[in-house]
Amino acid sequence: MFFTVATSLVAALFLALLVVGVRQQWWTFAAMNFLGMGLNAAMLLLDLWGHLNMTTLLAATPALAFVLAADVAIIFREPHEIKKPAAACGEPAATGPEAHPPHHLVTNEKRFGRELDRLDRLPARNREAARDFWRQGNEAFRHHHDHEAQINYEKSIQLAPTPSGLSNLAAVLLAVNRAQAALQCCKESCALDPEHLETWLNRGSALLRLKRWPEALACFDHAVALQPNVLEPWLHRGNVLMQMGQCEPSLECYDTALRLNPRRPDCWNNRGVALKKMNRLQEAITSFERALKIQPEYFPASLNRVLVIDKLGRSDQAKLYYRNFIKQAPPAMNGRLVFVRSRLHQLESGAVSRLDLNQLELELAL
Repeated sequence: MFFTVATSLVAALFLALLVVGVRQQWWTFAAMNFLGMGLNAAMLLLDLWGHLNMTTLLAATPALAFVLAADVAIIFREPHEIKKPAAACGEPAATGPEAHPPHHLVTNEKRFGRELDRLDRLPARNREAARDFWRQGNEAFRHHHDHEAQINYEKSIQLAPTPSGLSNLAAVLLAVNRAQAALQCCKESCALDPEHLETWLNRGSALLRLKRWPEALACFDHAVALQPNVLEPWLHRGNVLMQMGQCEPSLECYDTALRLNPRRPDCWNNRGVALKKMNRLQEAITSFERALKIQPEYFPASLNRVLVIDKLGRSDQAKLYYRNFIKQAPPAMNGRLVFVRSRLHQLESGAVSRLDLNQLELELAL
């Protein structure tokens, strides 16, 4: 009887942890607890049927111990793992600068057609098939069907190796976290067209993901030189300078980007991050609020603003903004909500310290 009750309680524990894993989108954690729940259920059934013996018990116990040990490891590791995917191409997430778009796609039909025209010996049938696969890849990528997009781009490249086909393949490889493969595609694209802007942006993004900062900066410098009146090279250049700790030059890049288009919330957010790192906190708040005026549900700026307000010691206002953030934040920010709720609890209980806020900022940074 005791064994049945104990096994049922452990199974209930695994079920509760499974629910937590699914709600927080900690899929490894959820899978481990599903396994633990299944093992407990099997042991419970064997006990009820009278087939449970010492051999079975000794075999199952190490497996359950492994699941529990894995749970402990994942609990301490998972919050750090969750926040990383949000910042594709290696751009910092949450409290860091965010780039938009993270991967750069060529969709201009005439431009792709000119690239096909340069392939003089390409049969007309191959030309049209390559164009169709390229179009299908673009459509799949727009709908986040990354594997389908990759297959179509690869088919297009096999028929007609074009700079835009290779660059778009690099974009989808970046989307599935294959930065090294994306970098190789960009190198091949650059060999075909050294002045292909999207290729240089994707190449820099791949190097940024690989934490090869100086090489990434060189790519964005080249992109700026190619098209100084386009916003994205300046935005990316500011992001990599931020990663290198060069806040003043990164601020200049964001200011240049905003002169080109003052309606980009991501640029205002990134500018605010640079100002925050320079301890120009009130100016940082102004930048975050400009981002939110353009796009009220731009949650990176919303989170960055409340962190600065908290840093300034404006506790009542910070509590209000933390509560609003918790209510409105999308599922993609679930990993950050763990830390935000913890900070709100500290403020509400009066157990506040500068060290706690510094730790929160550290947890939310990439």
